[in-house]
Amino acid sequence: MTQEAFAHHVGVTVDAVKKWERRAATIQLSARYAQRMDEKLDAAGPVVLQRFWELLHNPANVPADFIPMESLVGGVADDYIVVSARTLTGEVVLVAVPRRQFLAGIGVGALAATTGPAGAIGSSAANVNYRAMASMFANSSVDHRAHFEKRRISLIDSDNLYGSAQTLPHLLDDLNLLQQLNAAGVGKKQEILRMMAMYAETAAWEFQDQRDFENAQYWSDRALRWSHQLADDYYIGLSLARMSQLAGDQGDGGGSIELADAAKRSAPQGTLYMAAILTFQAHGFALAGDHRRSDRAYDEARAMATQANSDQTWGMFVDIPYVDAFQAYSHAETGRYVSATDQFESVMRHIQPGYPRDKGVCMARAAVAYMAAGAIEPAAELGRAALGIGLGTGSARILHKVERLSGMIDRASTQPGVEEFFVEYSTWKAESCPDRT
Repeated sequence: MTQEAFAHHVGVTVDAVKKWERRAATIQLSARYAQRMDEKLDAAGPVVLQRFWELLHNPANVPADFIPMESLVGGVADDYIVVSARTLTGEVVLVAVPRRQFLAGIGVGALAATTGPAGAIGSSAANVNYRAMASMFANSSVDHRAHFEKRRISLIDSDNLYGSAQTLPHLLDDLNLLQQLNAAGVGKKQEILRMMAMYAETAAWEFQDQRDFENAQYWSDRALRWSHQLADDYYIGLSLARMSQLAGDQGDGGGSIELADAAKRSAPQGTLYMAAILTFQAHGFALAGDHRRSDRAYDEARAMATQANSDQTWGMFVDIPYVDAFQAYSHAETGRYVSATDQFESVMRHIQPGYPRDKGVCMARAAVAYMAAGAIEPAAELGRAALGIGLGTGSARILHKVERLSGMIDRASTQPGVEEFFVEYSTWKAESCPDRT
């Protein structure tokens, strides 16, 4: 960054930054400025964090932007996960992310945020020979829509099992390829656009799981744009449904309600798709303080989930435990902790076995609700279990709640499970954030 950009980023004057640079290693920051620096470092993505620590401890060996693949030799390679990322110019590059940071929940979402809007075709598109691509598939019987639909369903299944941190790089690669096929005029225009809209909505969801709301909003906007190009109400409603849930996750109850209303005008009636929209809107009503309308909307969602026709394109994840889990989440977010814990307990007994990440989300949210209700023992037990799933799936939704829980529990408590929780929590934090020495 320039001095001016860094000053704006940290929230200080340019003169302060100039003074720090002049004094270099002799500077002793005040507590206020040191706290600002720590906050910015904590919020940085894994590529930035790795460069920071390398510059601090071994500055002579740090490359310009990313850790070069050729440097990962011998046992060192085992400490890294190689993922694809896109630079601000749109170039696709391979980046080595420290495994402990990746598994600690920093994940691909933060990585994408450091490299710009993920998946958009940038200058690298100039290197694609669209004429050759069009020629390669001329008169071809390849069903591109069927191929990418199978890929998307497979990635969704993997996301449910292993988490978005594992599947997001593959999803973004497919999105980039779909945009190249579209630009080259390969396949049927409407079918490629339809896949682009579906993939963009899925990317928005996976960034949402990473709590990377900026990229989630970017991809939901792209999904809506491509859906309008299709002039297809089904996909317009789908994009608006994603936006409604995204608004709710950011605490915007009014926005969630309005977007759900818009989605309902486009979504097919009597489907699990509509049950999902009602669920997101019910959460919006709860956030807006209208608990009566929230409870009524949840009842409607449950009734529709019971009676609806299955939709293999979107909404197949909705069932009664899904709706119940969302209502428990609403209760927890609005201070109704006892009802939240009762409902979470029931949900965790009935959640589908193919959704371990979602079970971890329930556990983490339930742990916070139990602690808010004054039940420290179940809070510590659930928090510890959620932490394990959060690390395994890289879900920032889980780890964000575990972080919150750690600030609610008294470390000095002798209640069963507290010491064990903090041992595992402290190990995670030590591995993901090296001591600042």
